[in-house]
Amino acid sequence: MSVAQHAWFFETDTARDALEGRHLLERYLSNHCENCDLFAANLVFGELISNVIKHAPGGGVRVWLEPEGPRFALCIKDDGKGFSKAPSFELPADPGSESGRGLYLVKKLTCNFEYKRDDGFMVRAVLPVTRRS
Repeated sequence: MSVAQHAWFFETDTARDALEGRHLLERYLSNHCENCDLFAANLVFGELISNVIKHAPGGGVRVWLEPEGPRFALCIKDDGKGFSKAPSFELPADPGSESGRGLYLVKKLTCNFEYKRDDGFMVRAVLPVTRRS
């Protein structure tokens, strides 16, 4: 894994790197935020990275934080095609389903969530944190 201040890159087939990325994100937020919901930030990171690993296996993923007003936006870009159809941000009909809950949780835990195709696929989630001034 390569680290450059507040950006991380790893291969999707390396789960250990994804776990280390989560720890690096938590450490960065702990050091740069006044009010930081680390549980929510970790959950959002985990759900979004799980989607990348599931839907864009075998490629690279870049993760970075960028300022968004008083908050940080978590940005994740991969080499995949992205969603084949517009995602549902509702809970699945079967609460025990193995899929469908992740984006619902991401939408509920973030201040804003957006996605786009741009030479790969990118998601951007504004985290419930307040940056230090």
